[in-house]
Amino acid sequence: MKKIVSFLLAGVVALTFAAALSGCAGTEYPVEIANMQIDKEPENIVVLDANTADIIAYMGYDGKIVGRSDQVDQQDLGAAPSVGASSNPSVQKIKDSKATVVFASDTIKDSAVKSLEKDNIKVVKMSFADTPKQLQTNYKTIGKILGGKITGEKKGVDSYAKLIEEMEGIQSTIPVNPNTNAQADTICYLYYEGNNLKIMTRDTYGEMLLEYTNCVNIAGQINDDTVDVQVLKNANPKYVFYSDANALKAIKTDSVMSKLSAVRGGNMLQITEREMKRQGGTAVQTVKRMVDFVYKGKASTPEQPVTVPSAAPSKPAAAQQATKAANQAAQQATKAANQAAQQATKAANQTAQQATKAAANQTAQQATKAANQTAANAAANTSVAAQYKINLTKLSLKTEDENGNVKIMQKRLYDLGYIDDAENVTGYYGEVSEKAVQDFQKANGIKATGTADNATLVKLFDKTAKKAG
Repeated sequence: MKKIVSFLLAGVVALTFAAALSGCAGTEYPVEIANMQIDKEPENIVVLDANTADIIAYMGYDGKIVGRSDQVDQQDLGAAPSVGASSNPSVQKIKDSKATVVFASDTIKDSAVKSLEKDNIKVVKMSFADTPKQLQTNYKTIGKILGGKITGEKKGVDSYAKLIEEMEGIQSTIPVNPNTNAQADTICYLYYEGNNLKIMTRDTYGEMLLEYTNCVNIAGQINDDTVDVQVLKNANPKYVFYSDANALKAIKTDSVMSKLSAVRGGNMLQITEREMKRQGGTAVQTVKRMVDFVYKGKASTPEQPVTVPSAAPSKPAAAQQATKAANQAAQQATKAANQAAQQATKAANQTAQQATKAAANQTAQQATKAANQTAANAAANTSVAAQYKINLTKLSLKTEDENGNVKIMQKRLYDLGYIDDAENVTGYYGEVSEKAVQDFQKANGIKATGTADNATLVKLFDKTAKKAG
């Protein structure tokens, strides 16, 4: 972290900022991001990562988007032409768009990146933010790239603050329970990953959204996202959010989960994975949908995704009007169905609430006990090294090393909050990395040498590794 060591330097910084705002050249660009340099403000960009697109639109930079992947399906961005799949886009379409910067995720093929970089098109790979600190960093990084290292970064900071303010504003509308001894309602989020049903656990971005409902996530004390039906049975959440039809089928066909009060009483709402993994305007709408459902009984539908046509329509304006009309009709039909379902389940909800009220205090204790046991059972296999594609066998790293393993270590330290700025994920083991390793070692009970010996690396890539305070 840079420190201002004198009033003189502070004055220089203030004057520099004022000069930037007044339009003086050379203060905003070039911008350095990790091992990449952006020489001037991008006028045209292509966005392949749907979450990054959500942030860009929320910050007000969507006017720069001249192309998107099929996965970027937000309605407001539907006017931008598709360039194909996010992992394997059409390089030629991107080049034809005259874009100078492409925002992607780690799934993009290396061959596409190399081809774009040959034409001096910068490819920025954005990582998903699991913590508020990481999310703020992503906002700042995107702001710097699109608006400059002073004005743009400030816009990133302000936009992130606005996002939190909007979600807290929705949270503030929740009625206050006059009974100060009453326990909070319990919730959970179930989703399908591969062929397995998963549950939203602690230290995840999804849990942060759930917290804005003022309900208690029954999996908020565990790391293992594998569904334990006994935990669900003991906790018996009052509300269940689920991702899709596969998750709903798994819940209703399971002999234990099908008997949960939320399932039998109809206190279930679909929140798609798309809604739970986007960190711009979609996040605000997701929090509102959950709060409205829990406290107002309103089950609004998510925004309908963009339908990507197989061929360019001859009349884009007419096509957009037709799509809009179809979406409105679908929303009205769904709204009518939801109202009918709410009326049919109202009596059942009241019965279920009366039956579970007496056992509320005991439920929380049982859920905590079961959750702790689940965490203990999962402790034997908690390494995330495979996810980061690093082999820890006999691996040790030290200062002045420069290789791919160092970069992966820096990425993990960044994800845990020990490295503040993604720009420092370079692959070179310098002073910043040494300080980050020392801080990690201190926080995790390891002798703070600053050298990433094998024991330190094994702990660093363990799910139980403590994040920066």
